[in-house]
Amino acid sequence: MIDATIYKTKLLSLRDEIMGRINDIEKDLHHEEQPIEKDFAEQVTQLENDEVLNSLDNEAKATVMEVNKALLRIESNTYGVCTKCHEKIDEQRLAIAPYASMCVLCTESDTKARK
Repeated sequence: MIDATIYKTKLLSLRDEIMGRINDIEKDLHHEEQPIEKDFAEQVTQLENDEVLNSLDNEAKATVMEVNKALLRIESNTYGVCTKCHEKIDEQRLAIAPYASMCVLCTESDTKARK
C-alpha cells in the first residue's frame, strides 16, 4: 500500500517550487526588473528570450495542474492507481514523477497512439 502522506508532502513541496519558478518567469516576461531595451537588435533578442520563457511558463503551469490533480487523487483515495487501466502505479515511477496518473504501460501506449 502506498503511503500517500509522503507523496502529499512531496507534491506540495514540488508545487511550491514550481510556483516560485512561475513567479520568476512572469517577472522576467513583464520586464519588472529589467526594462525593455531601446536598441532594436536587443529587443529582438529579448523577444526570442520571451518566447522561450513563455514556453517554460506554460510547461510549469501544466505541471502544477498535474500536481493539483494528484493531490485530488490523494484526497479521493485513488492516488497510485492508473487512471486508464486501474492497476497500481509502480512506486519507482511515483518516486520520479509523484504526479503520474498512469502506469508506464498505459503512458507508453498513450504516447504511441498520439504519434
